[in-house]
Amino acid sequence: MSKSAIHINVSGGNAVVGNVSQGNDNQLDNRQTNSIAAADLEQFCVAIESLACQSSTVSTADYMALRAEVESLAQESEKSDVVDRLKGLYKKYAWATIPLKALLQLLIP
Repeated sequence: MSKSAIHINVSGGNAVVGNVSQGNDNQLDNRQTNSIAAADLEQFCVAIESLACQSSTVSTADYMALRAEVESLAQESEKSDVVDRLKGLYKKYAWATIPLKALLQLLIP
């Protein structure tokens, strides 16, 4: 018997795969998941704190608001719109574009 393999590559967007089946009574899940790891979240918070300290135009309230929004986003159980919401934050908090871009790149490989 020869080995068989399936390779699926998706870049730059969402993927929807239907009718996934696996023999031998195994279970597969075809839902796309997005998650932000705790270490990545901590690195993001350090980066935006550094930016806020270096900038005279970024208020403490702006920094804390962005941090709270990203932390709540990371803790939500429904992850389907994480990328879209991060893109919205990217537009809203232009001063934090570099850390937000890094966070987006983690979610969109």
